[in-house]
Amino acid sequence: MTRTIPSARALLIDQQDRVLLMQLAAGHVVLPDRASVPRTFWVTPGGSLDDGESFEAALLREIWEETGRRLTHAGQWVWTGEKEIVRDGHRVLTLARVYAQRIATFDPAPQGLTAEEQAGIRGFRWWSASEIAASGDRFVPRHLARLLNDLLAAPWPADPIGIEV
Repeated sequence: MTRTIPSARALLIDQQDRVLLMQLAAGHVVLPDRASVPRTFWVTPGGSLDDGESFEAALLREIWEETGRRLTHAGQWVWTGEKEIVRDGHRVLTLARVYAQRIATFDPAPQGLTAEEQAGIRGFRWWSASEIAASGDRFVPRHLARLLNDLLAAPWPADPIGIEV
């Protein structure tokens, strides 16, 4: 049986049309010369729901924990995506809702992170779609530059758009 893990993520978009992303460690890659280098990727802030928690409540909690910013609302649900992965030897379906909102630029100051979260977060950066497109780094969701450009070019969708996570 496949377990479902719901999560809520935030597209925090500043006045310069940049989105706040956090860099996470994704383990280590062993290169041909046997050197081990950490792999990282960039992702929108957010995380899994606690038992009985709504997507919106989880998003507000996660944003405070990961960035130190208290939001008054989750924003508009603009994207949804799911992906089946293997975690700890078990098949898991991740189900993500992505909420967007405009926000003034700020310097993230994480609050109340677990030791595992502290070890995994490498930093934060405000990225434009063109910077994402030109970067050789990994981004989640996939095709983030295009998705962000599409979102910024038109009114936000009334119904969430399905995306590849």
